[in-house]
Amino acid sequence: MGAASLTACQTPRLLPAQSLRPGFPVKLSPDDVDRPVVGLRPGRVGGFRLDIEKTAEKFVVHNYGHGGDGYTLSWPCARWAADQASAAQPDSIGIIGAGVSGLTTAWLLARRGIKVTVYADKFSPDTTSNIAGAIILTGPSYRSGENANIGPSDDAITADALAGFRPFLAEPRYGVYWIDHFQMRPLRQDSRMSESIFLGRRITGKFRTIMVDPNLYLPALMRDLSEMGARFWTMKFTSLGDLARLPHPVLVNCSGLGAGFLFGDQNIVPVRGQLTLLKHQPEIDYSYISRQPGGVLYMFPRRGNIVLGGTHERGNDNLLPIQEETDRQLSGHAELMANFSGIPDINPGQLQS
Repeated sequence: MGAASLTACQTPRLLPAQSLRPGFPVKLSPDDVDRPVVGLRPGRVGGFRLDIEKTAEKFVVHNYGHGGDGYTLSWPCARWAADQASAAQPDSIGIIGAGVSGLTTAWLLARRGIKVTVYADKFSPDTTSNIAGAIILTGPSYRSGENANIGPSDDAITADALAGFRPFLAEPRYGVYWIDHFQMRPLRQDSRMSESIFLGRRITGKFRTIMVDPNLYLPALMRDLSEMGARFWTMKFTSLGDLARLPHPVLVNCSGLGAGFLFGDQNIVPVRGQLTLLKHQPEIDYSYISRQPGGVLYMFPRRGNIVLGGTHERGNDNLLPIQEETDRQLSGHAELMANFSGIPDINPGQLQS
């Protein structure tokens, strides 16, 4: 990465006077590093799929292909899927997949008094959803193509992305909490004194949003589901015939990458993400994404560790960590932390929108 080109324009005269609150830089010594991890996001050409498919045996509601937005989309998409699945008032519903999409859909259905069974070959802590950064960041558009107008609108998704998690903020066992978040880019040669600076980078967005610790949140949902009478079965499906034999008239397909071979969806594509996990640093109470030459850097603190990222390698299904990428992440974040001088203030009412 061209570190010299990035630091050349970081001169003191560009730093504006801004309100800072005390805080701490992220510690990045070898003793602070836990391990690298790799996950495959369930990407999909055209965006996620919300749809209904009727076969001779089953009424199937599709809710998959959320890419790296699984947590952001979990509540709005699950509400739509739960509404469709429960409309016929079935006596039971099967959920295929135990990531955040599947568990959220199951939770909503169980709350309505419906008998729910969740089927998956892996449950928490072994799902891709356990690896996810799990910060709630909304965008202007999530879909295109054949199903762009099915399900909630982008405005409805934006509104529900945060609203779905709000009830869990008051209970620490869910691992859902507010965080100050910063989006940044390198300083420009023509940077103005009025621009806000954080970690030697130009702030392009700052707001409060919700952070989720998957290793607390997913088990908490499963405990809730168990208390509501839901059942969990470890099962690997290889064909539609396997699904046809399940004893439920309605299925909700939250199988992620599995939808590619189960339902013949040629638009499914793995998106590799490599992260570096640091040991827990409870004093870190902010997050950031820095877009710069050489790749994106992001830092999300969980209740049990810190996530550094990251990569977004479309079409790459290699689950082995690459040492060069770990080195890039650690050195890149170390460069950012060398510029730490405090945390820019964010108005508590300045929320993700």
